[in-house]
Amino acid sequence: MPGLAAVVIVSLGIGIGVNTAVFSWVQAMVLQPLPGVSDAAGFQLVEPRAETGSYPGVSWLEYRDLRERLRSFPDLLAFRMVPLNVGEAGRSERTYGLLVSGNYFSALGLRPALGRFLRPDEDERSGSEPVMVISHAYWQTRLGGAANVVGTIVRVNDRSLTIVGVAPERFQGTVIGLTFDVWVPATLAPELLAGSRELDDRSQRGYSIAGRLQPRTTRAQAQADLDAAMRQLAHDYPDTNGKMQGEVLSFWQAPRGPQRMLVGALAILQAVMLLLLLAVCGNTANLMLARASARYREMGVRLALGAGPWRLVRLLLTENLMLALFGAALGAVIAVWATEALRAVPMIGSVPVKFQTKVDVVGLGFAMLLGVVCGVMFGVAPAAQLAGVDPQIALRSGSRTAGRSGMRNALMAVEVGLALVVLMSAALFIRSFSETRDTDPGFRREGVLLAAYDLTGRKNADAAFSRDFTARLLGRLRSLPGVEAAAIATAVPLDIHGLPLRSFALEGRARSDAAPDRALSNLVSPGYFRTMGIPLRAGTDFVDLGDASSPPQVIVNEEFVRRFLQGAEPLGRRLESRDRRYVIAGVTDNSLNESFGERPTPVIYFSYRDRPAPAGQIHLRTRAGAELLLATGVERVVRELDPTLPVYDVRTLTDHVEKNLFLRRIPARMFVVLGPLLLVLAAIGIYAVVSYSVSRRTTEIGVRLALGATAQGVVRQIVGESLRVIGAGALVGWSVMFMIALHLLRGAVDLPVFAGVPAILLLVAALACWVPARRATRVDPMASLRQE
Repeated sequence: MPGLAAVVIVSLGIGIGVNTAVFSWVQAMVLQPLPGVSDAAGFQLVEPRAETGSYPGVSWLEYRDLRERLRSFPDLLAFRMVPLNVGEAGRSERTYGLLVSGNYFSALGLRPALGRFLRPDEDERSGSEPVMVISHAYWQTRLGGAANVVGTIVRVNDRSLTIVGVAPERFQGTVIGLTFDVWVPATLAPELLAGSRELDDRSQRGYSIAGRLQPRTTRAQAQADLDAAMRQLAHDYPDTNGKMQGEVLSFWQAPRGPQRMLVGALAILQAVMLLLLLAVCGNTANLMLARASARYREMGVRLALGAGPWRLVRLLLTENLMLALFGAALGAVIAVWATEALRAVPMIGSVPVKFQTKVDVVGLGFAMLLGVVCGVMFGVAPAAQLAGVDPQIALRSGSRTAGRSGMRNALMAVEVGLALVVLMSAALFIRSFSETRDTDPGFRREGVLLAAYDLTGRKNADAAFSRDFTARLLGRLRSLPGVEAAAIATAVPLDIHGLPLRSFALEGRARSDAAPDRALSNLVSPGYFRTMGIPLRAGTDFVDLGDASSPPQVIVNEEFVRRFLQGAEPLGRRLESRDRRYVIAGVTDNSLNESFGERPTPVIYFSYRDRPAPAGQIHLRTRAGAELLLATGVERVVRELDPTLPVYDVRTLTDHVEKNLFLRRIPARMFVVLGPLLLVLAAIGIYAVVSYSVSRRTTEIGVRLALGATAQGVVRQIVGESLRVIGAGALVGWSVMFMIALHLLRGAVDLPVFAGVPAILLLVAALACWVPARRATRVDPMASLRQE
């Protein structure tokens, strides 16, 4: 039966293929989180955790303290992501690099492709070693793979750095999912980032630290070691470390960067895909069990000629395993295509997202293992049924034995229950994705153009220059035709970087301990809230950038007022942060900041007037749909102010928000395809079972019709018997999903999904039962009786 074999191979190929593709993504994150690094899964992260539950990173001084105090880690390394302008002024290229400790490459156990790596002594003194290491890809694509690249001097953020080495080809950095082109000593931060005080300011966090554990040291021992170190730091530095705790995490559990979005999504996706494969196996088992009913005479002859039951079991399992392995081979091809498709998906803005996913030997082994498991799963039932055949009965009755089978009914119920669970999970995920995309983020995403600039590293980019440049830039941008409002901010909501966490002390708020409160922060210019469409609920916007008479100001959101002021009047209240005092000038609505679905989080907005920054994200409000028409005007304005200053990452706010959803969009699109496919496979399985069952009941149906039963009555009986089995399986599956909704989804029961999906499945199942039943009633009763 080549048609049956084709259905089995294709359905198994799809189920195994999507599972292998997802496994390759999980493998890239968990088993091989750092491409090019041997035993990457053995690295542990040391992450401070704030009282709010967020992970703000480590300060440079804190890293040096922990490196000395944590005996569980013989060689802790540190790194921090930083955007850089590489090249001569006017011809520079925006790229991303890592500020790293001197032992970074040696602790990772890497060997350079060319030259040497940074030395441990090159992070001892601030700005003492103007050196850099470049990636293999940057060497090949930007520098032509020149053999004499070592010793080349390159301008980075308007500073001259010497290339001392090239990283290995597959190595892309130590942030999962991101790739970097430049590595420089962290002690160059004051030189490359104008005004940076991160080398001597414990409040400036953002570094990640990692290392391998000492031999025979468990993670629990390392956690105890870290707890003791954090308690000591909290005692020694209460302003920056009070109430700060720490966690030892596996590298794939990194709480910052793209992996924080990936881990949960991949875990759910892998679980649902395994359920999908289980449903496919149930469907295939039903098909093979139905097919087995036509082989009673064959098996009776084999048994009569001396074959033992176990030999029949081996024969049938071998046949099924062959089908399963063909399905696994097709699945491997599908998985290779799927992983290639993932790499082709456009990622978030200019952030260098790159997943080195591939179906390697481990992935192929996983696909073959799934094939073997599936072959055994769907082969056991028909093998057990046929191995127990009585040869005499089989030879007398042929293929048309008794028409009902409890095993077939049980498998059909299981298949329908699993199919319903997968279909409802897919529907819930798609609905969740759709609702998330349509969620009001608290700002107006349509009609805003974004573009970035960066004066960091320029010799004259002090606070006064940055403030003056921001004022002149905004003045010219607001005069562009079609611009309704303009503003500048250091961060854009829903960006992969997230917002920095800022400590503060609030007037009138008493704490039982010396630890400061913390909130997310953003640095914005006057007009930001109008440009973003974030309503001001109380107070006023920031004063003009040129106003020198007003005291320093901040604006907070409603969650800040609720959490820290318990509804008390916020306007005019003083707030202290980093040794400066501010007055709360206004209160805004809550809005999304870091990700969809996040809980309301306190936010403090500082003004560019009070804390001028050399870098910024330009925000322009215009007519929806006309955003990109302003791009050339923005570039012209910036060029008039500074011909050497590049504008990069030009995009609309709508595109920016949509790209935040790309990790959810991938499984949503998979479910859109796999859901209907599973529905079709379930219908085929039900149709095959009912069709075989009916074909074996020809005599019974002929007798009924000969005795006066109507065709409609016979059809109703056959369909009713099948639907009772199908309904029982669907009820079990529906109950499982209902319990999940109550306990895991906080009681959120989506009525269209919980009512609509079962209705569609039952309708398709009823049609799959009706077609063979209707065909069976068209036989001539006398012909069927004579045939029997």
